[in-house]
Amino acid sequence: MDTIIHYPVNATYIGNFKLLIEFENGKLKICDFKEIKTKDLKSFNDLKREEYFKKFHIEDGILQWPNGYDCAPDFLYDTGKPALIKPFKRTTRSA
Repeated sequence: MDTIIHYPVNATYIGNFKLLIEFENGKLKICDFKEIKTKDLKSFNDLKREEYFKKFHIEDGILQWPNGYDCAPDFLYDTGKPALIKPFKRTTRSA
């Protein structure tokens, strides 16, 4: 059986080491990286600083940081929590 890997296409920092990630299949997931603050990441310890953590980007479907740290797309998809986004209430304006 082939495993389908869903790749991130967009990501936004939403605070407290959490990212809202959009995948190529249209799903939105929230990935929580708060445990990164307590782990010994050796040469990647700069990720523990929120300002540095926010410097992520997506390249070729991989979430990565300038120091070379990256996250596998299947890990993000499998561990991310579905983002429950409520639609905006439409209102009409009177002139």
